[in-house]
Amino acid sequence: MSDAGVLVVERFNAAWHRGDLAAVSACLAEDVTYGPSAWDGPAVTLRGRDAVCRAFADQLGPGPTLAAVRSAGDRVLCEWSWPPAEDGTVLRGVDLYLVEDGLIAAKDVFSKITAGD
Repeated sequence: MSDAGVLVVERFNAAWHRGDLAAVSACLAEDVTYGPSAWDGPAVTLRGRDAVCRAFADQLGPGPTLAAVRSAGDRVLCEWSWPPAEDGTVLRGVDLYLVEDGLIAAKDVFSKITAGD
């Protein structure tokens, strides 16, 4: 499962950075859940491909620098970081995915601000 999980998350990330919502949607299970980071607004969990894609629609496009995608069983982890802000702080985080039957069944985002490198 780990190779399939990594591949679907890598396809998802590539589609995200291209701004291709249809390709992003194709990586998601129909009953996907999405738990955004506190930086993305209220702490709510979105459920279902349509609701999740509506939330993603305004976020797609080039974004943070992504580190290697890693997996353990049905869980896939992708670390990311934004370039330093004017004050030198960096927003860093991880996206934690649950992959089932070759599709993303859940995406949870965890982030924090650090003092930089």
